[in-house]
Amino acid sequence: MNERSLTTLFLDPHSIVNDIQTGFDALPEAGTALHLELLRGWLEHCDNEHWKDPKCKPSRFKKSAAGSIIKPPTRLIDVGTAADRTVKLQEMKDDEGGDWIALSYQWGSPPHFSTTRRNISDMHAGVEVEKLPQTFRDAITITRALGRRFLWIDSICIIQGLDGDFESEARTMEDVYNGAYCVLAACCAEGQTSGFLTPRVTRHQVTLDSQHQNHGAIHVCQMIDDFDKHVLNGDLAKRGWVLQEHALARRTIFFTKYQTYWECGHGIRCETMATLSK
Repeated sequence: MNERSLTTLFLDPHSIVNDIQTGFDALPEAGTALHLELLRGWLEHCDNEHWKDPKCKPSRFKKSAAGSIIKPPTRLIDVGTAADRTVKLQEMKDDEGGDWIALSYQWGSPPHFSTTRRNISDMHAGVEVEKLPQTFRDAITITRALGRRFLWIDSICIIQGLDGDFESEARTMEDVYNGAYCVLAACCAEGQTSGFLTPRVTRHQVTLDSQHQNHGAIHVCQMIDDFDKHVLNGDLAKRGWVLQEHALARRTIFFTKYQTYWECGHGIRCETMATLSK
């Protein structure tokens, strides 16, 4: 049986039927208001329902393995609000509060955008969002949409180069990903310039009108829920650090070329509205 022969039935979200899944006849475009509302809903549900669970509770409640409160990373990007045209690299104090979101992505082909000893003052002063690579711009969009102020991206928050501080910062990677409010995994981005809020592969579907008064159209759609193929065996998963990032993250949103997935300690949720067991 080939991939396109697998189908699923579902109804419009406003329909009232107990034995057929509800969902969208077509997934919203990545980065649109409806898509961002879904992402916020996943996080809010986890915040409200799982906040006591050590497998996925928000970072502000967590402690490190040694029992101390997890400190923020050395540096974070202050993304401001959607109205701000610039973002700033900020040196963080150990007792400074606030959640951060971490980005997991592929660097891709050079040249790479990064912080160095030569430009760190400019990064502190502020850099225009439009001058950043698209993958970073997409991460800023999501961070702002989720109501978070801080974002961690390795090439910006770690000083790169022979005179950089990668060796010392690498020792803190556990706290960066384990302490993050959420991790964004840019599975469909081939590099810094690719972006991950991109058009998805078209999902084949047929809509059948229904005469039942309690529900509308019935949609027969191509099955696209394949976390193993799209995430665990995808291109991003082949990157050296990703296994560690995935294992340490308490909650991750995966942006693939087929759909968006959510994973926390209670399982995996799909943009199609399906729920997968871990």
